[in-house]
Amino acid sequence: MSLDYILVKKPRCFLVYYLYWVPYTLVYEATNRFLLFPPTQLEFTWLDANLPFVSFLVPVYVSYLLFGCLILANSKDNQELNDLFYLTHFQLLVCALFFVFFPVSFPRHEYYAGSAFTKVFLDFWLWFDAPNNCFPSLHTANCALAIHYSLGKKWQWLFCFWGGMIIVSTVLCKQHYIVDLAAGLCVYLLSIRFKEWVLDPWKGAAGAVA
Repeated sequence: MSLDYILVKKPRCFLVYYLYWVPYTLVYEATNRFLLFPPTQLEFTWLDANLPFVSFLVPVYVSYLLFGCLILANSKDNQELNDLFYLTHFQLLVCALFFVFFPVSFPRHEYYAGSAFTKVFLDFWLWFDAPNNCFPSLHTANCALAIHYSLGKKWQWLFCFWGGMIIVSTVLCKQHYIVDLAAGLCVYLLSIRFKEWVLDPWKGAAGAVA
């Protein structure tokens, strides 16, 4: 007997989309704060060392908190909403294995102490998102998936540009190493394979039972 594919449904109230992220956020925070091993700082590549710190992109980086819910709201139907729900949680699971067994940190404080604005952001972000989960970049994996699902839709250029800017901001806001971004893109590609190998057959089986 096949399990129903539809776990979450498109709500009338936008704020409900944030409730859908609660389990995701709890796992993310737990794997970031309760470490089994001490975090490692990676060696800077030439590109890491020479990319500038672009402080005005900090709001773009933080806008990820709104972007994710807007992508869910822009899903065309309940089936696509559940695609996104399962795939983002799959990406979290893959990344969490690295967060737990190979935690990587970034020396953010070296860049954010220069002004009151960036210092306030650093204090908030260290409270919300301790810097022990850099590799792979979950921001990058999620945003690449969001861009994938925005293609061919209304507002596709807005969401593709916005998602792309968030990905770029991960390195220009000195939150991640270049290799984190590359690994995040690999997680995105793996999630697309997961959809083909697992989710699509599940949808087909659930539809046949229905």
